[in-house]
This record gives sequence, structure tokens and C-alpha cells, in this order.
Amino acid sequence: MQLIVKPQIGSSRGLAVLGRVPLVLVAGVLAACGGDVVDPPPPPPPPSSTAQCSTQSVLQLAVGAHEVVDPTQTSGCVRVPQAGAGGAEYLVVIASGATTRSSTGVTGGYQLRASNPSAAASASPAVARVDVAEPAPRRKPSAADRFHDHLRVREAELSADPANRGVHLAPRAETAPPVVGDVRTFKACANLACNQFVDVAATARYVGSKAAIYMDNAVPTADTLRDVDYDDLGHTFDTQHYPIDLAAFGPESDIDGNERIVILMTDAVNNLTPDCTNGRVLGYFFGLDLITSGAQSANSNKAEVFYTFVPAPANSSGTCNAISRTATVNNVKPTLIHELQHMISWNRRVLQSGSTSEETWLNEAMSHFAEELGGRLIPNAECVAAGFSSCRSQYVSSDIINTYDFLQDPESHFLIYPTSSNGTLEERGASWYFLRWVIDQFATDTIIGSDFTPALVTGPGGGASIVARTGTPFAQLVTEWLLAAYLDDLATFTPASPRLRLRSWGLRSIWTDTRNAQIFPGGFPLKPDSTSGGYSRTGTLRGGSGRHLRLIQQANGPAIDVQLVKDAQGNAIDPTLVPRIGIVRIR
Repeated sequence: MQLIVKPQIGSSRGLAVLGRVPLVLVAGVLAACGGDVVDPPPPPPPPSSTAQCSTQSVLQLAVGAHEVVDPTQTSGCVRVPQAGAGGAEYLVVIASGATTRSSTGVTGGYQLRASNPSAAASASPAVARVDVAEPAPRRKPSAADRFHDHLRVREAELSADPANRGVHLAPRAETAPPVVGDVRTFKACANLACNQFVDVAATARYVGSKAAIYMDNAVPTADTLRDVDYDDLGHTFDTQHYPIDLAAFGPESDIDGNERIVILMTDAVNNLTPDCTNGRVLGYFFGLDLITSGAQSANSNKAEVFYTFVPAPANSSGTCNAISRTATVNNVKPTLIHELQHMISWNRRVLQSGSTSEETWLNEAMSHFAEELGGRLIPNAECVAAGFSSCRSQYVSSDIINTYDFLQDPESHFLIYPTSSNGTLEERGASWYFLRWVIDQFATDTIIGSDFTPALVTGPGGGASIVARTGTPFAQLVTEWLLAAYLDDLATFTPASPRLRLRSWGLRSIWTDTRNAQIFPGGFPLKPDSTSGGYSRTGTLRGGSGRHLRLIQQANGPAIDVQLVKDAQGNAIDPTLVPRIGIVRIR
């Protein structure tokens, strides 16, 4: 489901800005029982990792080479040797490769520390910094988030019912497609929980080879869509969105036998988010519409249906800006190519394969990848005519911006979303970026991935699907991806393995381009801590998250021990995190 704010039109920089409102976080003050405010005691100095790591082998890496280490097998340790006359630099990543899902997500505390083994074991280590990193507060879910979460829960329940799975539909008698002017009444969600429905009477305004666009008969007439707009939307869906998604993910169902997909444009979608200050619902697909029998089908349209918002004036409270007909068309286009992947996934997994619906993080990753395909494969002339600098700007800008926000603090966000979440904007950026990197590494067609993604749709689900398609442990992939996030296009660094780069994007150049400074004021987003030996950080790992650290040795600088443990007492890191340490020698 596409429930995030899409890029606004007219960017001259090749990227567009999302309409987000900064989230203000207020830190609470803890009081003692007597009412006095007390400061927490300072953390104790961490024990030196020297003693714990003394029995481990020194890791010898050539420049450009990397290693992924299981800390549960090495007392949490990685040891790098004394530097030569030219000095040395390494990048370390700690990561959680856990794919287990829960309502709150897989989390666990860690302490990452570094020391020089040449120091006396009895001496207190020189600690450059001690950070106590509390789990970052997740942003308050918007109405759009809550709506999406409810639908994903409902779809999981629907697909868990064997009566709704493995429906190998017998060939249906072909039914005539609708014609322009046809009037039909649809069921649409009436609230965020989608446990109430509203009847929407709508008229067909465009019918093409795949799309049948219906407009709600009751929408306001101010700045409403014109015939040219329906033709534009329908033509783009028929000639671009549909063939792109079909090649990448496979066919959709055709349960009503008319070989058409309904695009219902209705203010019932607008009404789902009366407060748009933290995003608005642009459109959705709901698997309920593909349930054709039983009590659960009472509110099913028994047809392939997308729902989208419509032009509207600003609301009276001032929390939702006006939506023009031009903005509607420009935002609905990326929404449709995104939602079509969800419809295809439901057909191929639930109806045809008798499986359950896809895990949300991977389902969203593939739909955001569909947006990228639109940006790459749709002719630029179509998007430039709409006021964009390119189709990448119209279709992919939000993914690049979300990835940038994720990489500003990758430790604080999940890759494997909790089951109760549709993923924050940062986490959606992470899932697209991870899948993009995987396709770069394992698809023969590394840009489009057309030999990789169709089978991914019908895999066992989530991380298991990635492992099945790549033949590589998930924890290794996550760690190498996080290494590549920093190393890709790093000046003067030549990786020994393609795992440490992206073939498809030069995101570092986008994020550091001065023409994009207003969008990315911090330049390259990933800024690791650095140390030559005295370092400690306490934090929290989440499923698929990680933390970066640079080890910098001057000429003939001493060896460095790095250790990943659970806490300041040196207890072993929780194995349910599936922890890994990735290390690469940069110079």
C-alpha cells in the first residue's frame, strides 16, 4: 500500500521534496519516589576487550577485502594487526541479521568497544567516548499509517483462512469489459480500521486495454479531472505501468473475467485522512476484493480494484491543503505502479500458491522497486511534460529521500518491520535500498532484475525468500549491504568484491551534489564514529539494523581489538539478534 506523501511536482534539481512536518519529541524527566529529580549515575568504564580477545586470531585483510564474523563464535572479537609505515583504515559494521517477526520487532542491547591490546591489561582503557543510546522513539503513526496497518492485519487474517487460499480459479466465461459511461456501485473503506464500508456510485470515464477508470459521482466539481486527464492516467497505466509490473512480478488475477483492473477515484479515500499534517492516504489495494465466497466476501467488490484520492479544496481546519487536478494525476501515477505489485503479490501467493500474504517489509520493498522501474523505463518525455525533470524524479525521489533519512541513523530503524507496523518512511527507504542492493548482486539483469523478481514473489516469504533466491545467509547479506552503504563510490577505495558497491545507483553523488543541498543539507548521510583504540558505545540493535565505526591507525599504529557484547559487564550478545560483525580494510 502506498500511504506516504509522494514527491511534489516541479523540482528543477532532479529530486522532489516530500511534504513532511518535523516530528517534535519531548524528553520526559524521571522523578524519584520522594519527588526529587535525580541524575542517573555515570556508566562504569567498560572492561578492556584485550583479555577477552587475547585468544582470538588476528584478522589479516588486504586493502579492499572484507570479512563477516559471527561474534558468538569469537567471544565477540575482531582483532586487526599493527599498522605498517603507511597506516591503515578499516570500516566495522555491527548488524542484526534476525528475520524473526514479532509485534514489536526483534531488538536487543549491545556494547561495542575497541582497545589496543598493547596496553597493560590492568590499566583502565582510554575511552574516547561513552554513549548510552536509548532506543530511538518511533514517530507517532499518522492516520495513513494506521489505515495501512489495519489493512495488512486484515489481509493476514484473510490469507490465514484456508478457504481463501489456493483458489485455482477455473477458467471463467469471459464477460464484457465496461464501457465509458457505465455506472456501478462499489464498496470502499469508510474508516481507518476498514471495518465499515460506504457505497460509492461511480461512472466509467476511461476504458482501455487493462485500466477501467471510474470517478465517484458525488465528488466536488471544482477543478475536477477532465477527459484529457483520464486518458493520460489510463494510457500510462495500459502502456507503461502494467507491462512493467507484469514483467517484474507476474500476472494479476482476473476474478470477474473482464480482463480489466478498476481504478476507482473517490473522495472516500480523501476522507480517510482528514488531518494531512503527517501524510495522507493517496490510494490502496485491499485483498478483500479478491475474496469471492463465504461470509468474508460480503463487502468484497469481487473484482480487481484500486482506490485513489481525488482533487479537493483545502479543508476548513487547514490541516489538508488543496489538491489540484494536476497534482492528483501526478501523484496517482506512482501510486498505481506501486499498488499493482501488491495486487499481483496477492494473486500469486494467496490465490494461486495457497500461501499467506507476503511479509510487509518485503512486500513494500517490491512495490517501491516497482516505482523505481517506472522511473527507469517510462520515457522521460512523459514526465517532463508533467513538470518533472525526469521520470526518476517523479517516481523514485521519495525512495532516495527515505533512504537518506534511514542512513542518518541506521541503528534506530528496522529493516524487518514489526508485524504491527507498515514501516516508517525511513524503514521503507531501508527495505527498498536493501532489495535494490540484492538485485544488483544476484540478478543477471542487475538494473531491471527481470530474471530475479518474478520468482521472489512466490518464495517462502520475507527473509526466507531472499535466502532462497540468493543462496546466501540473510545475516551475511545485511552486513555486506550495510558495508556497501558507506563504501559505494567512496573516493580512492576499490573493493575486492562487488558486494561492497551498488551497480545501479550513484547515491553518494546525488546526496552530495550542491544542487540538492536544500534537500540533503547534511551531505552524505552516513557519518560513522572513528577511533584508534579507545572507544565504547552502548545502544540497541533492531532486526536488519546496524552501526558503523571507523578504525584509523597512524603509521605503525598499535593493533586494535574490537568487541561486540551485550552490556558493560561483558556478557555475550543475544544470539536471537543473529549478530554479525563486518569489517573491510579501506587503506
